[in-house]
Formats: sequence, structure tokens, C-alpha cells
Amino acid sequence: MTAVARIGDLASWLLLVVLSAAGIGASGYLTYSHYADQATVCAGIGSCEFVQTSEYSEIIGVPVALMGLLFFVGLGTLSLLRVVLWQRSIEWARPLAFSMALGGTAFVSYLTYVELFVIDAICVWCVATAGITVASLLAVLWGIASAARLAR
Repeated sequence: MTAVARIGDLASWLLLVVLSAAGIGASGYLTYSHYADQATVCAGIGSCEFVQTSEYSEIIGVPVALMGLLFFVGLGTLSLLRVVLWQRSIEWARPLAFSMALGGTAFVSYLTYVELFVIDAICVWCVATAGITVASLLAVLWGIASAARLAR
């Protein structure tokens, strides 16, 4: 066990906590805008309102923004739990985080495709959320690599 691998493992979970907080902020704002029926502030960049009101903004009546919020709350809770219980071995945490981040990345990839090629409009908040989701997958992969070094 190297100290660098231990630090990398813990740092990956801390990074996931921070990324989840940012994701909660962005997707929480989009969820609020949806339910408050208020225009999304985009500062003149992109077409947030068009994206937020498109037929692709909901799946079976559930706002995509709410799905993002629930994703980041779940990933953040898991990551925070892992940081708090650092000394204990929680074998299921890393595979669960990987599955969530991989699924989330696949979903935001689909949504980004829809923005670019179907509705031909970009929402800056959605792009930020997609970037945070992909960064979450990279953080999990970093943690997996650090854990593999610890196991040697």
C-alpha cells in the first residue's frame, strides 16, 4: 500500500462530493425553473428556454432536470458516506459509483446528441451538467486505478 494510492483513493471520493454538489446546484436550478414555470437564465448564451420546454425535457412526465438532480443527490450521498466511513471497507460503493457514473454519462451523451442534432439548440446549464457528469465518471475511474494500486 502506497501513500500516494491511499491519497488518490480518498481524493477521488472527495472530488465526487464536490462534483455532486456542483451537479446538484445546476440540475437543482433547472428543476426549480421547470416547476416554478420560470424562464431559465442563460445570459444570452444558448437557447435554454427552448431546450427546457422541448418535448425531450420530460420522460413519462418526469423532468429530465429532476432525474439529474436525483442522480447527483444519490452519487453525492454515496461519496460522502464513503468519505465519512473511510476506514471501513465498503466493497459495493465503488461498483455502484461506477455504474451510476457510467449510466449518467450515457444518458447525458444521448441528451447532448438530442440538443445538437434533433432540436438544434444548446442549453448552457445542460452542457454544464453533462460536463460534471463526465467528470464524475473520470473521478470514479481515477479511484478505481488508485484502489487497484492499493490492492497490489
